[in-house]
Amino acid sequence: MTIRDRSAGGAQREQRIWERCKDRLGAAALALALVILTGTIALAMANVRPVATSGQRPPNVVMLILRGIASSDAPRGQLDDKSALAYARRVGYRGEVLDIASNGSADGAQVKMATERIRHDEKVRAIYGFSGGGYNARRIYARLNRAERQRIRKVVVVGSPGVTKGDFPESADVLIKGDPPAGHMAGPKALLDSISH
Repeated sequence: MTIRDRSAGGAQREQRIWERCKDRLGAAALALALVILTGTIALAMANVRPVATSGQRPPNVVMLILRGIASSDAPRGQLDDKSALAYARRVGYRGEVLDIASNGSADGAQVKMATERIRHDEKVRAIYGFSGGGYNARRIYARLNRAERQRIRKVVVVGSPGVTKGDFPESADVLIKGDPPAGHMAGPKALLDSISH
């Protein structure tokens, strides 16, 4: 065997080694790309909040809850807050009780505060009014412009005789409930108990 033959064999060996290295580098690059892609998808999915299979909305949309008139026991308005908030959660909203009583006036503080809240917070997509708050829900809805009314997808009124579905014509889902046999103040609890868990 001549020196030339040895060097030709060495070159072929080097070529085979280089081909194997290229294959390994390609496989490593592909594996790294898959790891990066998987991480990117995982991060993106962490920020996605899909609608629940039950049809519930993501919990970042708000149901604004309006209390009834004040009493000596409830100077900020009468309402079973716990039941109203639990109802909001069960139907797919984050409930927020407006911490002011209804005073029965079209220009009352509750009407003004709720109207401003809806106008400046696009997360508010539902209104729940109990008793005097139910009458105010009607007043508030009438003050909203068309785009704001269309954003309010659900309206719930409990214990406000005379308020009807027709008072909320652009809302997709309107629920009007009268007083249950247990009495006026039991309305929010009866509503909560009427829906499945």
